[in-house]
Amino acid sequence: MGLLLSLSALLLLLASASAKSSTTTFIGQLLLPPNSSPYPNAALTLNSGEHNAISDVDGRFSFFNLPPGIYQLDVLATLHAFPNVRIMIESDSDGSPSPPKCNLYLYTGAEKQSVSCGDAEGLTLPALAAYGYFEVRPPFSIMGLFKNPMLLMMLFSGGMMWYMPKMMEGMDPEQKAQLEKQMAMQSDPQAMLADLFSGGGDDEKKEGATKKPKAVGNGGAAAGANNKKRRGKRD
Repeated sequence: MGLLLSLSALLLLLASASAKSSTTTFIGQLLLPPNSSPYPNAALTLNSGEHNAISDVDGRFSFFNLPPGIYQLDVLATLHAFPNVRIMIESDSDGSPSPPKCNLYLYTGAEKQSVSCGDAEGLTLPALAAYGYFEVRPPFSIMGLFKNPMLLMMLFSGGMMWYMPKMMEGMDPEQKAQLEKQMAMQSDPQAMLADLFSGGGDDEKKEGATKKPKAVGNGGAAAGANNKKRRGKRD
C-alpha cells in the first residue's frame, strides 16, 4: 500500500514538472519618450483579457504560465497610446517552449515590425503619443480681431460717418437736397415704398400746380369783339 502511494506521488510530481516546463513567462517594460522614463500603473492584457498584468514603478510587467500559442498584447493606458504587439510562443521537439517572437504594429492595419522580446530584458515598448482630450486654446492675436464680422461692420459704419460730411461739403445744393430726401425716406420705409410705387405722381402734381394758364393774345381779343357785333345785329 505504501509503495502504491509513493508511486502515485512520484507520477504527480512528474506531471506537474512537465506542465511547468511547457509554459513560459513573458516579461517587458513600458517606457515614455523622449527620456525613456518608466511608465507605471498601466494595465496590460493578452487576447482581450485572457491574461492580465499591471506595470510596476519601473514600468516592468510579467505574464506567467503562458502555454505555447499566439497572443495579442494591448496596453490599456488612459494618457498615452501604445502600439499593438503580437506574441508567438512555440514549443520545441521536447515539449518545452522556445523563446517568444514579437511583431509590432504601430496602428491597426500597419506593416509589422519584428522586435526583440526573447532575451533577458524581454520586450521594450515605448509610447507612441499622448492622447489629446482637450482642444488647445489659440493665443491672442490682433489680426484675429479683424476676422470678426461685427468689428468689420462697426469700422465700416464709423468710416461712413466720418466720410459723409466731407462728401456733402463738395456737393451742389440740389444734390445735397436730393441726398437728404433719400436719407429721410430710408429712415421711413413707408414713405420710400409709397414713392417707389407711385411712379413720380407727386412730382407731376407739383408740376401741374405750378403751371399757369396761357395768356390770351390780340387775336383772341379780336375774335371776341366780332362775336359781340354779330350778336348785336341779330338782336
